Amino acid sequence: MALIIGEKETRRLIDMPRALEVVEKIFRDRAGGKVRSLPRRRLKGSEKQLNVMAAWQGDWDLICLRAYAGQANTITLYHGRTGEIRAIINMGYLSSLRTGAASGVAAKYLGPPKAEVLGLIGPGWQATFQVEAIARSCTVRQVLVFGRNPKKTKAFIREMSKDLAAEWKEVSSVEEIEAESDILVLATDSTVPIINGGHIKDEVLVISMGANQPVKHEVSGDLIRRMDFVVTDDLPTAQTDSGDLIDASRAGIIHWEDLVPLERTVVSGAPQPRPKKIFFQSNGIADEDLAVGRFVLEQVRRKKVRARKISEI
Repeated sequence: MALIIGEKETRRLIDMPRALEVVEKIFRDRAGGKVRSLPRRRLKGSEKQLNVMAAWQGDWDLICLRAYAGQANTITLYHGRTGEIRAIINMGYLSSLRTGAASGVAAKYLGPPKAEVLGLIGPGWQATFQVEAIARSCTVRQVLVFGRNPKKTKAFIREMSKDLAAEWKEVSSVEEIEAESDILVLATDSTVPIINGGHIKDEVLVISMGANQPVKHEVSGDLIRRMDFVVTDDLPTAQTDSGDLIDASRAGIIHWEDLVPLERTVVSGAPQPRPKKIFFQSNGIADEDLAVGRFVLEQVRRKKVRARKISEI
């Protein structure tokens, strides 16, 4: 019997603290050779695009197939030995939750030792998860926010300040947020670079999570050139999807073999002496989907949550 698990149930069964735990564990499993995955592939239809990616974890023997197009966004969990479908899960909430958690894990291991100022460019839906995850991973005392729409920026700060006890500040320029941030997150859908790194601190972690297609761009080649250490969640995915890194590679600014997978830093930490300027490119990968999806499935079973069961698809 396969379970159909909707977004309402996922919101009840997993929160950010738990997502941080399971996402960090899946990166440890990657480092231990327990995970195999397929990077994202895209198929364009007449108007919409189908995106698919997959991952398998050996201890669980679960295969996760993530597929999304337009408003349809699901994972299907298969038993690795029998091929039986264990669950189909709505990822509307979970995909944003695990993307935030990946940034939280990166901040935990790559953020400056005394990171207290979090800068955020792009105060939208995904930004709420970025802020929560990083605030739970680092000692955030101040959050700076820059957005193109002042009304939306103020509304974002007003809502988020109810849940996070920090000093909140709307900044008026990209240069200001660069100059003051210890950790700087870009959560946009921009197709042109937003920052070039000319004003960043001597010690800083820059996280880009919006530029996850070749046509998307959040940071310039100049910023990447200034970095001492470049990390990504999955190198094969970065080579096909990370617009900024693809351009930097073509320009000779970076070489793919020099990029460091996030799992290596999770297991071993940043190299010593510690790099001062670090860039993390988050692409969003099926390993993370498997981590949160499997946790939700286990909670449904453990707590006997009422979920629709189907015997045939």
